[in-house]
Amino acid sequence: MNDTITLFGATLPDGRTRDVVLRNGRICVLRAPAQPYRLARAHAEFAGPDLTGYLLLPAPAEPHLHLDRALTWQPVGSDPDGRDGAIRSWQVRPARYALGDLRRRSRDALRALIARGVTAVRTHLDVGDGRSPLRAVEVMADVRAEFRHVLDLQIVALPVPGTSDRAIVDAVSAGADVIGGRPRLALDCRHETRRLLRLADRAEVGVDLHVDDGFDPRVLAVGDLARLVRASGFDRPVTANHLAGLNRLAPSALGRVGEAIAASGMSVVALPSPRGGGLPIRELLAAGIPVAAGGDRLRDTGHPMGRVDPLATAAATGLAPDRTWAAVSTHARRAMGLEAGGIEPGAPADLLAIRASSLAQALRALPRDRIVIKAGRVVTRSAPGRRVRAAA
Repeated sequence: MNDTITLFGATLPDGRTRDVVLRNGRICVLRAPAQPYRLARAHAEFAGPDLTGYLLLPAPAEPHLHLDRALTWQPVGSDPDGRDGAIRSWQVRPARYALGDLRRRSRDALRALIARGVTAVRTHLDVGDGRSPLRAVEVMADVRAEFRHVLDLQIVALPVPGTSDRAIVDAVSAGADVIGGRPRLALDCRHETRRLLRLADRAEVGVDLHVDDGFDPRVLAVGDLARLVRASGFDRPVTANHLAGLNRLAPSALGRVGEAIAASGMSVVALPSPRGGGLPIRELLAAGIPVAAGGDRLRDTGHPMGRVDPLATAAATGLAPDRTWAAVSTHARRAMGLEAGGIEPGAPADLLAIRASSLAQALRALPRDRIVIKAGRVVTRSAPGRRVRAAA
């Protein structure tokens, strides 16, 4: 079987127009477009779509999402008391882990993400010591297998306060790829961070932590995390997300923290904040940190209108177009431990074609007309007025 297709007449990010040959899940050749298209396509044994008028980009990834909470705004409602109130609203929902409900919402959310161009997702899932603490992980592992041909799904076990060591390690055995955590919710933030690193080392996985996601001016944990990673010799992937507390720092202090993060080799994921706190992305990039950007919330108690559209997430970073797309594609994939990708021979053929003449136009208009390619295969095409179905 020859797994080869040609994408005709695509506009590349640098403005060139090229035919792009994909073979065995990778970009094989970029060549000057054949003319005329109809004649070229008629004689091409492995013809793909005509991308005339489409911008071809490395497919985006979603490095931080909470699928167990996705699409729960209507049944759960919210609490006006900011982030912590939203978390309480979620925690008191009686059937928040009903297996059928979780499976249905996760599938719906992933189909929406694929239609928007996403080919890789990392989701955090609450785990604990209750009667069935691992049910979310087990269901998500099934969903991961179901979508494996169209999307790479990574599972982060996110222990609720008081979760035992055994339950966290058991979550990895049940299918989690990474150990997560919210150290700020523990009685001793530093002790909790050390515990999570120790458990990740035991389970032979990385960590992905919510760090400085509160707004307490007395707490700034990311610097401690970076220094602890270096001092402990922890050699597995480490990701820190949220980091809203960095906005409180003076430039000199921010520079020192940035140096510590860069030296540790940690990945950093910027996320939207319901209270408007952001992340000093330009300063972190200047320190040599490849900052990724994620959507975090998809219509849940923390963000009722959350869309998790990578174009909107990229535009929200406020960076120049080429740097902003890197935040949701190459940097996001690196944060997930995936091959970075690009539009060049040898790169993975995870691609997104958007009806736009340039990346700047796409970021402004957020076009709905998109063609999504995973491992060299067209998996979905969406357009205004057309119903989308992602092949799972």
